[in-house]
Amino acid sequence: MGITLQQIAEMAGTTKSTVDKVIHERPGVSEKKRQEIKKLLKEHGYEANPLAKALNYQKRKMRVAVVLPQITAAPDIKKGISVVYQDFHSFNIQVDYYEVGASDAEAQAACIRQLAEENVSGALILPIRSAAVEEAIGELLKKKIPVVIVNSELQLDGILCYVGQNMLQSGSVAVRMMDLFLKEPARIGIISCHNMLSHEQRERSFVESLAQGSGAAGSEVLQTRYIEETPEDAYQQTMDLLRDAPTLNALFITCGCVTDICRAVQDYRRDHPGFAQPVIICYEKYKEIRDLLQKRDVACTLSGGLTKQGRFSMRVLFEYLVYDRTPEKKAFFFNNKIMIRENS
Repeated sequence: MGITLQQIAEMAGTTKSTVDKVIHERPGVSEKKRQEIKKLLKEHGYEANPLAKALNYQKRKMRVAVVLPQITAAPDIKKGISVVYQDFHSFNIQVDYYEVGASDAEAQAACIRQLAEENVSGALILPIRSAAVEEAIGELLKKKIPVVIVNSELQLDGILCYVGQNMLQSGSVAVRMMDLFLKEPARIGIISCHNMLSHEQRERSFVESLAQGSGAAGSEVLQTRYIEETPEDAYQQTMDLLRDAPTLNALFITCGCVTDICRAVQDYRRDHPGFAQPVIICYEKYKEIRDLLQKRDVACTLSGGLTKQGRFSMRVLFEYLVYDRTPEKKAFFFNNKIMIRENS
C-alpha cells in the first residue's frame, strides 16, 4: 500500500491541507516548506488517490484543450486521443478541439492565448512553427497550465513533454529506402513545408545522410520546393518542380498533400510520355497513401504512428492531471515503421 497524504504531512511537520496546496501548486506555503514537501513526495512516490480525486472531479469539471492545425495528420491523432478519453471519462474531463488552417500561425496563437485567459486545465498542442505560437504557449506555462506537444517538436522550456516520430532517424531511413528502390544514383526533388519543425527535421536528416554517403555514389538533390500544404499549391509547385528538373528520378516528400503531389506527377507523365515514374517516398499511412502504394504511385512511406502519438500524449496529460504523475522523460520518440506495397 502506498504512502498517504497524512503520513507525508507528519514527516514534514505540517498539515494535510498544506501538503495538498503543494501537490496542486496553490499559494499559501513558504518556498522552503514547499521544497521540503516536494522532496518527500518524490522520495516516497506519493500519488493522489484516484478515487478521491474522481469524487472531487464530479463536482468540478476539468477542461482539456486539443489544438491542431488542419493537416492530414490531425484525424489520426484525434483517433488516438478518443481511445484514451474512454478510459478517463469517469473523471469528469471535457475535451475540446480547436483547429486552424495548416499555416495560420496567427490564428493558432490567438486560440492559445484565449485558452490561457480561460484557464483551461491542460492543453495538447501540435504547434505551427512561429514565434507568436511559442509566445502564446508561454502564457499557458506562466499560468502553470500543463502542456504536451505532439508530432512536431517545440524546443520550449516548461512543457510537460514532447511526443512524436523520430524525425531525425526518418531522413536516414528514407535515403536507404530510396537507394534500395533505385539501384542507381538518385536525382532527387524534395517537397517540404516551413510550417512545422518536423518537416525541416526530416529534410535536414535526409540531406545530411545523403551527404555522408548513405545513398548511391553520385546521388544529389536537384531542387527543393516549399509548399503551403494546400492541395492547389502542392499540385502547382510539383508541376513547376518537374518542369524545372525533368531528369529527376526520385521525390522525397516531408509533409502532407501527398495525393495532390502524386496527381501532379501523373498529369506530367501523361503530357510527357518519356518521363518515367519517379521513386516517391513520403510519410504516414493514411488510407489515401495506402491506395497510392497499391497503385505504385508511392514506393514507400514511413509511419511514425500518429494514432499512437495521440493516445500516448493524451494519456501523459490525463495522468498528470488525475494522478499528479510527471512523465519520466521530456521527450518520447517513436521509431519509423517502413510500409511498402506488400505490407500496406
